[in-house]
Amino acid sequence: MAEQAQAAEQQQPNMTELMADLMAEARGTTCLKPYEISAELRPKIDALALWDNVAELRDHGYTVVHDVAPPEMFDELREAIHRLAQESEGDLKGLAASMLLGRHPVVDAVATLPKILAVAEASVGQGMRASQFVASIKREGGAGLDVHADQNWLPAPFPAHNCVITFCMPCEGMTDAGGATRIVPGSQALRRPPTPEELEHAKTIPVEVEKGAVAVWDGSVWHGAGPRTIPGTRTVLHATYQRLYTQPIDDYTYLLQDETYVQNASKELLGLLGADLFYGTATATSGGVDMVKFLKSAILAKK
Repeated sequence: MAEQAQAAEQQQPNMTELMADLMAEARGTTCLKPYEISAELRPKIDALALWDNVAELRDHGYTVVHDVAPPEMFDELREAIHRLAQESEGDLKGLAASMLLGRHPVVDAVATLPKILAVAEASVGQGMRASQFVASIKREGGAGLDVHADQNWLPAPFPAHNCVITFCMPCEGMTDAGGATRIVPGSQALRRPPTPEELEHAKTIPVEVEKGAVAVWDGSVWHGAGPRTIPGTRTVLHATYQRLYTQPIDDYTYLLQDETYVQNASKELLGLLGADLFYGTATATSGGVDMVKFLKSAILAKK
């Protein structure tokens, strides 16, 4: 007990210093403008040659990121999706799979690929959350999808700072005849969902990508998908990330209760699960939220 008390006394000054440092950093941190890149992210964008992608997202609402991962990784992802889709029940058995983080190592690995995380941070900021990791399998004759905006549960006008970014990861590549995503370029500037009249007359273009690349769009751009008119499959992981202050679509925080999973997870993956944020840290006896995490969250939110 004496050793524990001594350790606590030694830790207290360190905690006080940490709090003081975080408060000073929070006071000195100014909010970045939409698609303004933080000093911490700039070297990554340089090293990964992603400046054109950031500009296309800002100006057109979508982009294609090339050479995200080797084709073999997409083969492994395809195999995992087809197996997990067989675990779905009802009409979606063999066609879709949901809540994929933590269910297969390759999904977790893809979620934290360097180019994915860098582009996501450029769009939805530091401290972003994993929102939805679902998969779809479209076969010949598979229907298309109506035009919509992904963050359409937010009130319009949508925030100037984008809140949702989606990565469409086609395991076999994606072509127009194969049922590619279709985009209305520049529609993100309207910061609202399309009206019924605009839906009827929307002029979309297909986003075609080679195997190993991903299509990316922000939460405001209008997009849908075309039907598949050729044999084979379009096997896609739809990976969505959200700005830290918005409520994610799916709740993956249960994974933080799995000690083995946490021990083996990367810090990037734990960050996506919300391990660094202050939400839910108060208890009936704590007297409030974890202030260290609160201050860290306040800093991340501005970047």
